[in-house]
Amino acid sequence: MQDELSQLMLEHEEFLEKALDDMEYGALLTEDQISAIRCACGKPNKRRNETLTNLFNDFGNIFRK
Repeated sequence: MQDELSQLMLEHEEFLEKALDDMEYGALLTEDQISAIRCACGKPNKRRNETLTNLFNDFGNIFRK
């Protein structure tokens, strides 16, 4: 179990390093890279998911009538 956890931590660290390298050299970051960097910094995504917001609004409108 410890070996698996160590492997996951190493892979996560490598993923973050690649994301930071991409950012430093001006490459466009993927959503996964941005999420990993935010998570590592303890900063949640403040953007609202537009699709879910619309879905919840539609759902609310259906049952308000």
